[in-house]
Amino acid sequence: MASNRALIKENFVFEGVTRSNEKCVFISHKKEDEAAAKYIGDYIMEHANVDIYLDLYDTELKEAVSTENDKKIVESIKRGLRTSTHILCVISDKTHLSWWVPYEIGVASENKKSIASLKLKNISDLPSFLKTEQVLMTSTDFVGYVDKLNPFHIISESMMHNSSKQGLKQYLH
Repeated sequence: MASNRALIKENFVFEGVTRSNEKCVFISHKKEDEAAAKYIGDYIMEHANVDIYLDLYDTELKEAVSTENDKKIVESIKRGLRTSTHILCVISDKTHLSWWVPYEIGVASENKKSIASLKLKNISDLPSFLKTEQVLMTSTDFVGYVDKLNPFHIISESMMHNSSKQGLKQYLH
């Protein structure tokens, strides 16, 4: 499922604004948490049938990074946030070293996006600005979040495949 469906669906984005009945989750993460972010994004697309924006799949962003084009990097991140209705911050012990995660949260907040943070196993506390939004502490919390993204495509924790449960437990409590 490796794609940003929101960026490639021509009818999904019109002049940078999502259709009101389409959801897209921007997955904010530190580079070192890339594997967890990818797994979480794939899980959201598979179990809720909801689009995601994940920087790994943004070819324009990759090109901007490779050419060190700061303006295009910022434009790509803003485009990803613009096409998203939600932001899910993957929080680990490495996140506090990120310049981008707080930026993405700030832009999302200013644009009235739904913000949630997902604590990975290796983190015990969050900064105050994240505590004021929805915090997902466990795999059960995350599954509930995903269920609410698309209530017509519900897969509860008891219905999940064992491989999905094991995958989540790899990253979450």
